[in-house]
Amino acid sequence: MSLIKSASKLAALAAGMIATGALAGTIVVRASGPSATMYPPGKAITAAAITLKPGDTLVLLDAKGTHTLSGAGVHAIAGGTASVAPSALGALIRSSGARQVRTGAVRGALTGPAKSPNLWYVDASRGGTMCVTDPAATNVWRPDMTSAASYSIWSGGKNVPLDFAAGQSVRPWPAQLPLTAGARYRLAAPNGAPVEIVVQPIGNAGDSADAVGAALIAKGCTRQLDQLVEAGQATPTG
Repeated sequence: MSLIKSASKLAALAAGMIATGALAGTIVVRASGPSATMYPPGKAITAAAITLKPGDTLVLLDAKGTHTLSGAGVHAIAGGTASVAPSALGALIRSSGARQVRTGAVRGALTGPAKSPNLWYVDASRGGTMCVTDPAATNVWRPDMTSAASYSIWSGGKNVPLDFAAGQSVRPWPAQLPLTAGARYRLAAPNGAPVEIVVQPIGNAGDSADAVGAALIAKGCTRQLDQLVEAGQATPTG
């Protein structure tokens, strides 16, 4: 009889693990309102539904994209905003090895500021903590590729130039100035004010948006997290 009871308990436990495992990939990326302290960034949501108070807004991230829950009431975790196609997030978070990239033609006027096409490119126009998957195979991206330009990178008293040809937006990080965990680097465009980045290697963060988001939160790479959250939002229809 005890063996039967034990088998029943194991079966129930296994069923519970399967049920929660399906939601284990949902994490909090932003929270505001009275319940914000209960949902710090990076918190995993394993419940099928959560209760929010008036004024609460919760932004969640899972493998399919960004979901926003707002207002008082019981909210199903799968009941947020519509998900984007997984390929849209996959293209952004896919690790890109160091290589020269030249566009087929220089683009004309853009609507809004240009955005990095890859989460792991070092944006030469923005500072902050930067997570990289492979310090030895990291790329630098510039938003304006209309003309040739020579950028400068400083660290530890060493200055290394990084040249871009017209129509070229991505170049490998210079091997003469290796990326080191916690080190600070200053990047400057010609006649431009420098921006400072702090490097945080995170290794292979996986190819799922929720896993990448959790890794970015743990390392304090907020700029990349914002980019990931924005990319995960569904494009409005109509």
